[in-house]
Amino acid sequence: MIIQCEKVTKIKQGTSILKEFSWEISAPGIYAVLGPNGAGKTTMMQILAGLTSIDAGIVKVNGASPFENRKILSDICFIQESDNFKPTLTVGDVIKIVRPFYPDWEQELAEELLGQFQLPKKRRLKELSKGMSSALNMIIGIASRAALTIFDEPYIGMDAGARKHIYQVLLEDFMEHPRTILFSTHFIDETENLFESVCILKEGEKVFEEKISSLNERVLRIRGADKKVKGYAESGDVLHTSVFFDDTTAVVLFPSDNVPPVPKDLQTEKVSLQDFYIHYTDRMKEGEVQ
Repeated sequence: MIIQCEKVTKIKQGTSILKEFSWEISAPGIYAVLGPNGAGKTTMMQILAGLTSIDAGIVKVNGASPFENRKILSDICFIQESDNFKPTLTVGDVIKIVRPFYPDWEQELAEELLGQFQLPKKRRLKELSKGMSSALNMIIGIASRAALTIFDEPYIGMDAGARKHIYQVLLEDFMEHPRTILFSTHFIDETENLFESVCILKEGEKVFEEKISSLNERVLRIRGADKKVKGYAESGDVLHTSVFFDDTTAVVLFPSDNVPPVPKDLQTEKVSLQDFYIHYTDRMKEGEVQ
C-alpha cells in the first residue's frame, strides 16, 4: 500500500478540516485531487507530505507515518504555490539546495527544463515572474522523481502554452519512471488526460473516488425525445438536464454494473471529467446525489 488513510480527522481552531477521510492508493499513477476551495485538499496533502499532524485516524506512506519522519521524507516531494526560499537566492542556488534531498533526482532533466522554460541559473528568485516561479517549482517536482510527488495547484501564473508543455513533460517522465503523483487542480479540462483516477473532496470528506476508465464507461450524455431520455436514464442518477425545443439532453451516472444498451433513437457522447465534476458537485449542493 503506497498511501493509506483511515478515518483521518484534522481540526484547526475548532473547525474540522478533514472528517474521517479515508483513501487508499496501492499502485503508481497520476491521481486527480478535486474539490472547491476549502474542501480540505491542501490539508490532506500536507498530512501525506509529513508537514501536518492529525487529530485522529491512521496515515501511512509506504507503510510508515509521514509526520516528522526523516526516514521517508526523501521519498516525498510536495510542491505548492507558495514560495519556500529566500528571494535573494538564485535559480541555481535552489537547485543545489533541493538536489541532495532526493536520491532519484535527475539533474540532466532539471537542466534541460530550466532551458526550455528560460530560467537562467543566475536569475534571483525576486526577479522571476509568478509564472516563472511556478515553472521552477514544477521542474523541482518532476526532476525529484520522488516515490510520492504532490502538486498542489503549482501552475499559478503560468500561461496556457507553458502549462500545456509542463503537463506533457510530467506525463512523459511518469511513463518512463512510474511513481505516485497527486495533482490538485482547477484546470480540469487541461489535465484530465493525465489522470488514472479521481478523488473529490467536499467540506473535509471524500465524496467520490473512481478510476477514470471506469467513470468513462458509466457516465453518459444522452440526447433525444424527452420520454425516451427519461426512460433510458431511470436506472441511473441524472446529474443534469437541459431542453431545447423537442430534444432533451441529460448527463447520467449509471451504476457500474447496470449501464443499459443504448436505443437506436438516442444519441450518446462521452462526458469530460470537468463536466462530470461540475454537474456532480452541483447536484451535491442540491442534496440529490449520494
